[in-house]
Amino acid sequence: VVTAEFGLILAGLFLVALLYSSVGHGGGSGYLAILSLTSYGTMEVGWLKQYAWCLNLIVAGIAFWHYSKAGHHMRGMTVPLVCASVPFALIGGYLRVDGALYDTLLSVTLIWAAWRLLLIKRDFVGVGIGPPDLREALPVGGAIGLASGVIGVGGGIFLSPVVLLRHWATPKAAAATAAA
Repeated sequence: VVTAEFGLILAGLFLVALLYSSVGHGGGSGYLAILSLTSYGTMEVGWLKQYAWCLNLIVAGIAFWHYSKAGHHMRGMTVPLVCASVPFALIGGYLRVDGALYDTLLSVTLIWAAWRLLLIKRDFVGVGIGPPDLREALPVGGAIGLASGVIGVGGGIFLSPVVLLRHWATPKAAAATAAA
């Protein structure tokens, strides 16, 4: 038997997946927000992170496939960022963060990401676009990976604003890289 709460949660998760994937994100922060506001929010932090990451990987994988198929993927930018972020995300995932600190980090992350994405100019033009060199990409990838691992969200929520604000890629190429 599907309860009304469970039905609303599924609808919310589907809506998050739909909206986030349209901009190259997996939706991890949205899944965490929805699950945290329901009775599932009382469960262990590890449970929330696991399910958010699983949903994030599925949705981001589908988004990446579509953006890549359309020719928006910039391998030269993606590879260094991913190579630096994956090991640090693993380390961040193993770090123990108590409930109050985790809630604070999650709240700050969600507010920061929303604020940064709202400030990006909508009339983005491809002036001065170019991928970062390794000296820029590796520390950024590592920091994003560590933060993502600790909080339990995909790195796209951090990466997209950085890529766009630093003019490393166009919005669609940034979406492809964020989904990778």
